Amino acid sequence: MSKEIIEAFLNEMKGRYEQQIDAVALPDGTLEYVAELAESGDTGTLLFMLKLGYLMGLQTGFAAAQSGADGPIPPNAPGPLQA
Repeated sequence: MSKEIIEAFLNEMKGRYEQQIDAVALPDGTLEYVAELAESGDTGTLLFMLKLGYLMGLQTGFAAAQSGADGPIPPNAPGPLQA
């Protein structure tokens, strides 16, 4: 996957879900911790964090789909996320 494709995907997701993402409260010190990881070049930990968040999102989406499999989709509901 090229850098441009990843960047386009992230920009699209930001446009769609920026308000919801901004509403997520992370533990105090998270920004500083991520900045330290980036500054020190610890891409292994940063990638682990991304993969963990992605995996948790997949699990949440799967559980939501299972619990609402027979229910109607609310009007104006956002479509499924696609990577």
